[in-house]
Amino acid sequence: MVTDDQANDVWLKIPDGEEEAEYEANTFHDNGGYRVEWYHTSVGQVSTRWFPTYDAASAWLTSEGFEDYSS
Repeated sequence: MVTDDQANDVWLKIPDGEEEAEYEANTFHDNGGYRVEWYHTSVGQVSTRWFPTYDAASAWLTSEGFEDYSS
């Protein structure tokens, strides 16, 4: 079981033609909903957004250009 402090998955945003991710994001179960935390890999400042469902969080990440790299 995934707890509130364990990431459910790993999402990366890799610019076209590049091999390294520009942004990394994770979803976390949070008080009955989900939060997405993402950061620019060279800056490290974390941003957060909350969603009522995992599907809503995943849809937002996809719309922002992230791809799910979870194994």
